[in-house]
Amino acid sequence: MTELLERAYLTTGATLRAIDAHRLAAPSPCTGWTVGEVAGHLADAHDIFARVLEGDDVDFADPGGAHDADPAVAYGERTERCLAALAAPGVLERVFPFAFGPAPGALIAQISLSETLIHGWDVARGAGVGYEPDPAVVEAVADFQSQSSGDDPAREGMFAPPVPAPDDASPLVRLLAHLGRRA
Repeated sequence: MTELLERAYLTTGATLRAIDAHRLAAPSPCTGWTVGEVAGHLADAHDIFARVLEGDDVDFADPGGAHDADPAVAYGERTERCLAALAAPGVLERVFPFAFGPAPGALIAQISLSETLIHGWDVARGAGVGYEPDPAVVEAVADFQSQSSGDDPAREGMFAPPVPAPDDASPLVRLLAHLGRRA
């Protein structure tokens, strides 16, 4: 899992670094959010993941967020911290307090992988830059999303209802369509 996370973090980090500052104000595929807001959310999420895995007491009702001027730098720093926390012995098996209740470190890692891939695509799409995620990352996230969301990924309000994907769609496009994004 840490190897997949490292690959996903590198891909999304490179995407964030490729975005011109003026493109941060562009709308993203996340309704109501700009590219910069999605990038900030992604950096903040990894800060929360790292803090939880390190044993910090996180107030999930108001976890805070740095809202850094340079989301690419913030994202890089926070994903490094998150990887270090996930690499600690036994962390994937341990159970941690989390937003929706106790969660094993392996589940937090899966959520991190999913957030990284999906929001990485969101910022790339909104900013008009390329995004070529590792196929193994796409496969792992598709497996996780199909297990965690069943047939209705929108049921908890985290995603839009599924949209049709072309018959010849790539695995990434099929995953995004399942999560309500038009790729």
